[in-house]
Amino acid sequence: MQTFNLQGRVVRLRPLESEDRTLLAELFGRTEPHDLQMRFFSGLRTPSPALLDLLMLSDREQRIALVASSPASGGQPEILGEARTHALTADSGELALLVRSDLKGMGLGSVMLAELIRECRGRGMSLLVAQVLQHNARMLRLAQKFGFRSAGAHFGIAHLTLALRPLGG
Repeated sequence: MQTFNLQGRVVRLRPLESEDRTLLAELFGRTEPHDLQMRFFSGLRTPSPALLDLLMLSDREQRIALVASSPASGGQPEILGEARTHALTADSGELALLVRSDLKGMGLGSVMLAELIRECRGRGMSLLVAQVLQHNARMLRLAQKFGFRSAGAHFGIAHLTLALRPLGG
């Protein structure tokens, strides 16, 4: 994975690990309810144990889960954002992305999405899809920046697709 600087803070982009459950729950706890709604399409304030169980599944054949982590002021690690796909078919996956509310607009989402796309290409995926609430302007702009195309919208949800081609192909 990669290490980069985010406003003077060293951030490491890496796969989600089984020990990250508490850190992932803390990420949600430090994310504003509106941003959680943009990610989960519901008004949850804290993740249920069942949701955390689902997010912590580590089936590397069916899922790619990346986290951006960094030491907090006390030296303990914290998760600043997460990006993931889960397989829809043998060569396509669905994208989900969350950046902690106080870190939005600093480029973290772009770094995570670029790495996730690279990982998907490396696994031979040919299509990445995303379901985005139509009023989630920030995510729609990010998706457009990376070349996602609209495949329509229903019930306030934009359906986006990105054709993935192997690098150099």
